[in-house]
Amino acid sequence: MNKYGILGWPLERSYSPIIHTFLLKHASIEGNYELIKLNEINNKNIDHINNNYSGYNITIPYKEKILEVSEGAHLDVHVEKIGSVNTVKNKDGITSFHNTDYLGFLNFLEIINFNPEGRTIMTLGSGGSSKAIKYALNLMNAETTIVSRTNKVEAISYQDLNDRANEVDVLINTTPIGMPPYENETLDINIENFNNLELVMNIGYGSNNNFLSLFNDDIQKFDGLGMLICQAIESFNIWTSSALTVTSIYDEVLKELEEQHD
Repeated sequence: MNKYGILGWPLERSYSPIIHTFLLKHASIEGNYELIKLNEINNKNIDHINNNYSGYNITIPYKEKILEVSEGAHLDVHVEKIGSVNTVKNKDGITSFHNTDYLGFLNFLEIINFNPEGRTIMTLGSGGSSKAIKYALNLMNAETTIVSRTNKVEAISYQDLNDRANEVDVLINTTPIGMPPYENETLDINIENFNNLELVMNIGYGSNNNFLSLFNDDIQKFDGLGMLICQAIESFNIWTSSALTVTSIYDEVLKELEEQHD
């Protein structure tokens, strides 16, 4: 039996089990996918997970931390360049780290037919997802400026963002603001100053996330569900050596999610 899961904290909500259960059935592969809730990770508990799971995804807050606590893992070229992991594969005693977030982002931009080249893009947050998105945009000859609450190299403050709001074409939120348990927290953004936005994306998803509702409906708005589906398909291919394409199965996965959350 193939055993897969998603590692994170607090993991109060995740659609990943639904997606991967569907993909396993679609590919006629026996297995299951479950939540792996840990309020901290260290060498010992990561070794235990690696010994008990064929593969797993990683979400907030461990996409970067995993690199510090899992010694001897093989890093693919994208992880080395991004500095963030969202997919782990265990096979024949070898643990390998991968990043499918950047691919999920690229594939979703293709689905919505959006070319980021030449746009002024700002990404809120400086964690693992933000790094993957920056990497993906660079592959498309586009650039993004990172916005952070803390002093970070190559990042600007929220005050700087507000001062430049009128220049921004695309705004991407990678922070957990709006998702459990951060529903009541806000970002220091003057929404009314963003007068030229074409697109707003939020990698969070679900009814509890109200970030997108802050913006006018004449702006293209997308939550993170599409990117989640796209990166999940790529993770599934890594674990199972399948060759599923996003274009061939995206609509089926989305329909499955909609039917289970009517």
